[in-house]
Amino acid sequence: MKQQLGIQARLRRLDPRLVDGLLGLVLAIVSLPAVMPLIEESRRDADGWSIALILLMTLPIAFRRVAPDVVMVTTGAATVAYYTLGYPDTLAAIGTLIALYSVAAHGNRRLAVQALIGTAIGLSISVLVAESGEFTPQILVSNYIIYGTAWVIGDNMRTRRAYTQELEARAERLEGERETQSREAVIEERRRIAREMHDVVAHNVSVMVVQAGAARRIIESKPEQARDALSSIEMTGRQALTEMRRLTGVLRREGEAYKTPQPGLGYLEKLIEQTREAGLPVEVTIEGQPYELPQGADLSAFRIVQEALTNSLKHAGPSHASVCIKYSPNKLELRVTDNGRGAAERLSNGSAGGHGLVGMRERVAMFGGDLKSGPLPGGGYEVQATLPLETVGKWSRS
Repeated sequence: MKQQLGIQARLRRLDPRLVDGLLGLVLAIVSLPAVMPLIEESRRDADGWSIALILLMTLPIAFRRVAPDVVMVTTGAATVAYYTLGYPDTLAAIGTLIALYSVAAHGNRRLAVQALIGTAIGLSISVLVAESGEFTPQILVSNYIIYGTAWVIGDNMRTRRAYTQELEARAERLEGERETQSREAVIEERRRIAREMHDVVAHNVSVMVVQAGAARRIIESKPEQARDALSSIEMTGRQALTEMRRLTGVLRREGEAYKTPQPGLGYLEKLIEQTREAGLPVEVTIEGQPYELPQGADLSAFRIVQEALTNSLKHAGPSHASVCIKYSPNKLELRVTDNGRGAAERLSNGSAGGHGLVGMRERVAMFGGDLKSGPLPGGGYEVQATLPLETVGKWSRS
């Protein structure tokens, strides 16, 4: 069995032009009078002209895919001439049958119809002349059926090939459109993230300006408070620099800005209330000692939880969700799960405002973190995100 499959695989890899050439050569050889004894009576014995016509009926088959119209005319004309001159029957007539199939399979529809009509006329002439007084309608009809069947098979092959090519072209177009949409979703999400990060940095800088002004006014009268203000400016400045480094890697649409700071995990309770009011029960678990996060991380963590809950609300169906936030010294871990009917592809199609998993992935990548998502074994869906944090102790609450 394996040997047969190996032979079939090797045959499929052969050059079609080589196969057609061998087909035409073999058909020519077995059709020659010296190889195939002609015992039937005929009006004319085989001679040099008959050999030439046999070669014209068979050897052009080698080009049946390249120039099917030329092969059809050549083999058809040689066949009509051969039988009109009264030569005996020969297997070379199969060449015309193959040529008719080829022109129907590889030529255009108009050419194929013309070839069919021409073949019908040629058959009529050949059969009438060859059979002379022994002609019967059954002989002509049987030839019509044989050649007509070859044409129908070839025409069906051409139609199927055209249909397959159209499907392949459509698949390529759809794949291109999906890639374009994915790129546009990533770009748009990066722009949105950049706008939010811009607001975080702008807010920090504004705080620094206010604190610097206050320190300047009290530096002589209240030096201790001024030192505290300067320490706060240093801390805020370091945070702003960290956010600026992340911001430089994100595409931003210029000319758009928001005047108010973006939300963080401090807004989580309000988000949970809104989700519950929308019909999705949510349980929240906090692990570790909560501390004040850098604003960029705080914003990204809130958005990840928000988008994960939005997807659960949209796609999970009747269910409940759970949110787990784990504070560690150098990282923040988020886990959002539901027990709904969600499938693995529900986030990949870009839900939650058209971005879904794309937005989560971009936010996590901005911090060099890790994002995992997928269906749970017992049903439902899970999103896990890890955000590494730099020098987190500087923002820790006492």
